Amino acid sequence: MFERIKDCICHPRFIGKYNKDHAGIVILTVFLFFVLSLTMLGIRSYTSPAFDESAGLSIVSNLVPLGAKETSYNAEAHKITGESFETDGSGYKLIVLPKEEKLNLKLDTITIVLYEEAATVYFSSFRVSELSYSNTHCSNFNFKEISTNNPTDTYHFKILLNEILDSSKVFFQSYSFIQETISLFVYYLICVFFCYILSIAINPSISKGVRAKFCFYDACVFLIGSFFAYLFDFGILIYFALALPLIYTIITFRHVIKVVIRRE
Repeated sequence: MFERIKDCICHPRFIGKYNKDHAGIVILTVFLFFVLSLTMLGIRSYTSPAFDESAGLSIVSNLVPLGAKETSYNAEAHKITGESFETDGSGYKLIVLPKEEKLNLKLDTITIVLYEEAATVYFSSFRVSELSYSNTHCSNFNFKEISTNNPTDTYHFKILLNEILDSSKVFFQSYSFIQETISLFVYYLICVFFCYILSIAINPSISKGVRAKFCFYDACVFLIGSFFAYLFDFGILIYFALALPLIYTIITFRHVIKVVIRRE
């Protein structure tokens, strides 16, 4: 198995010697490559922050045109009191002291609901997390001052936002991991498909079953490219990795042609 993996990575011209592999061996080999790539993806997903400073900036920027609101947070009482209002934009929605029990939640939008004593985070209609203000570490702020770009109130509001979003980070890290996993699987199948089409143009004489085996093996180099893309956190490298299976397919099937000629 180690030699097979080594040939898939470094010696595509030798892949032809695995023409008698059973389907189980092919699946196991591809699975091992997926495990390698997904392990690095998992490390990257769960060690990277789910949110950056742009989240707080986006929400605050939506508060400015809203105008002065007589709503404030009392750090000693751990409560938000005042007017009810909401803002929407840039993938985030903020609802402060909602009057209605049924919330107007939007698809593919992160909604932060600030109740009197706790905050809840939703993604689409899914309730992600809840955080009591008594478990936060921010000082007093007033939304009226935030709307005028008061730096002190804005700073303390951002601290609260960051802690609220941080309570939901595991969900969004997992969501990102699942999305990337699906994308990786789809990209791999696309690689196999185009490798198969290219292999027909290079050598149409090989049987369909054997051709498919070689293409599945050649496409494994894409997963190696993805591994390094996640390792160095350089996402664009994945798109360059999409071209590698085609290069490997040309090498593999040209070599198979040479083997057939020698046998004749």
